[in-house]
Parts: sequence; C-alpha cells; structure tokens
Amino acid sequence: MPGVLQSVLEKLREIYDRFAESPALREVLQRCELQEHEDKVVVRVPDEYCKFAFLKEIYPLVKRELDVSLIVLTPSEDVIFDLNPKYTFKNFIVGKGNLLAVRACQVAVENLRKKSLPYNPIFIYGRVGVGKTHLLQATGNKALEKGFKVVYRSSIDFAEEVVKAIKENSLPYLRDFYKNVDVLLIDDIQFMAGKERTQLEFFNIFNHLYQNNKLIVIASDRPPKKLKDIMDRLVNRFEGGLVAELKLDRITKRAIIKEKLIIYGLPVDEALIEYIAENTGDNVREIEGFIAKLKAEKGFSSLPKEEEKREIPPEEVLREVATYYGIPVKKLLKKTRNRKISLVRQIAMYLIRQVCGLPLTKIGEIFGISDHTSVLYAIRRVEKLKKEKPEIGDEIEFLKTKLLEF
Repeated sequence: MPGVLQSVLEKLREIYDRFAESPALREVLQRCELQEHEDKVVVRVPDEYCKFAFLKEIYPLVKRELDVSLIVLTPSEDVIFDLNPKYTFKNFIVGKGNLLAVRACQVAVENLRKKSLPYNPIFIYGRVGVGKTHLLQATGNKALEKGFKVVYRSSIDFAEEVVKAIKENSLPYLRDFYKNVDVLLIDDIQFMAGKERTQLEFFNIFNHLYQNNKLIVIASDRPPKKLKDIMDRLVNRFEGGLVAELKLDRITKRAIIKEKLIIYGLPVDEALIEYIAENTGDNVREIEGFIAKLKAEKGFSSLPKEEEKREIPPEEVLREVATYYGIPVKKLLKKTRNRKISLVRQIAMYLIRQVCGLPLTKIGEIFGISDHTSVLYAIRRVEKLKKEKPEIGDEIEFLKTKLLEF
C-alpha cells in the first residue's frame, strides 16, 4: 500500500489540530513515533498511558477514514517483530500433506474476533524442513495484519525469558505480557523438555489464553504423545485441540521445487524438477540448498547429463542380495514358507524398487507374482522393519550403497 505512512501522518496532523483544547491528547501525539512495516503502520508510544489514550481517542478517528492497519506498541512490546514478514500464506505451497494444518490456521485467524475459535490450540508437527516455522509465522503475520497482538517465540527463547524474569524478580510482568496477547505462537515445543518451571509458567499462560479465547499455535518435531519430559497436563491440553501433521507429498514437493527454480532464475523444466526430486529428501531446506548449488555451478544450463547415472539391472541386485545373505538366487525367486528366505526375498524386491526404479508389475514378473499389491506389501513391510529393527536397516542401506557405488 504505497504512501500509507504519509496518509497516516497527514491524518494525525489533522487530528492534532482538532485537539486544540486538549493539551493531554496533543502531548500523546507529540510523543508518538511512526514507522512503516510492510503494509502496516507501527505507532510507537513511550508508555501504557499513551497507548491507552491513543487507542481510545485517536485510533477510531484514523480507522474511520483510512483503510490501514495500525499497530500501537510500547517499548516492551517490540518482541512482536520476531515475525519475519516474508513468511505468508500466499507463498506457502499447499498440498495433500499439509492442507489440514494450513486450513486450520487460516480459519482460526479469520475467527479471532468471534466468541469461540473452531480450533484451539492448534498443534502442528513434522520433520525438519517441512514448513512448520513458515506456517506459524504466516499465521502470525495474517493476525498482525488484522490488528491483533501477536507473539512468536521458540520454546528456548521462552525458557530464557522465564529464567531472566526469576533472576530479576519480574515474573508478574512477564505473565502479564503474555496473558495480553491475542495470538501466541510457540515453535519447537520439544525443547521445553525437562524444564519444569518453564513448563509451569507456560501452562498457566496457556490456560489463561485458552479461557479467554486467544489463539495458541504450537509446533513440534513429533506429536504430543511422543513428547518426552513434558508434564502430562500440558500434553493433555495439546491433544485437546487440533493435532495436524505436516509432510511433503510427491505433488507438493514438486510444486516447491518449481517455485524455488523460479526464485533462483533457473529453467522450469520437468526433467530438471524430477532430477531434483529424486536427489533430495522431504526437506525444503535440503531442496533449496541443492538448487542453490546447481545455480552456483559454472555453465549450468539444464539437467546434468544422463550418462553420469549408471543403470543397474535387477539381476545385479539379486546377485548382491543372494551373496550377502548366503541364499541362492533361485530360492529368492520362488515363493517359500521359510521365514528367513521370505524376508530376504522381500528385501530384494525393496532394493530393486529403490535402485532400479522398476514398476511394481515388472518386479512382480521377476519374482513370479501376478498381483502387484503383493509386491507393494513386501516393500512396505521392509520399510516398516527398517524403522523397527535398526540392524536390518543398516544391512539394507549397506547393500544399497554398494550397488549404487559400483
């Protein structure tokens, strides 16, 4: 909104002239400092008295004639700008893996002025790099745009504030500050583990905000039930709201890659998108780092040459697996009730899928299986075993690495 700061300044000068018979309000205006922040105007006042007077007498006059977002802050409220304005809903790529969490946050912000929130608290979780911080801050920026008081904090920052307040004997002030926010965003709640006093203070603030219909959004790397050394009553509060996972599905990941390619000025080529997708994990930071590396490489113009990637025949995978486990290839290709051979047979299917990239039907043909769902079941069983039994996971990764290196 160009000229928004100038418009507000002119309006305040006009209001100042109207207050000729009110020295106190004139003084309030004289003590204000204005600053433009994105499409908002921040009015900095020296104390709570000035803030109260501004909001009661001056703010309504400005809003009546100007369509502008005004945020009035005392010096102690600068914490609000821990929000990064670049994180918005507009540039958050929405897909199947994050739709529930994104929609919940959007709906909650839209209902902030209503008597009850449809979702509160909102607990979002997911692995590193799936967009948790982006979503938290997008929620905060949208609420800030609507004129609400927003505080974004990592649990580490919050814990440090509590320790400092205890040392300075200022806990009542800290409590009052947090209890007067409209939206509280807490990132990485898992790092509050074991900090009993911090958890207690957070629990009391949480209850106050919840009872007063203030929005609380919390991010974690795991769901509430898997949080360690967090008091049960906090976990119960988290589970009492909406719990939503963030993850990158295939389509969303490719949409993110496409957006990053545009940002970095690289060709938006389907083959290049596929190449990046195959060589990165489900982590936006990893994807961006990979693209940045491509950008930095001299002479990069398109997809790296295909001859750099060796095709591995399924027969080679079968030989390696058979040799490693001491089982003849012929036995791996036949159905059996022997548990050990059956498991190795499934590992072979999994590795052929991973290393050779063959479709399920083709893998089924190799092993004499007519129903591709049986192959899918075998692959999923191996994926589950990798998580449950690290020793099996290590064996599989060793074989995969060996096959890809030679």
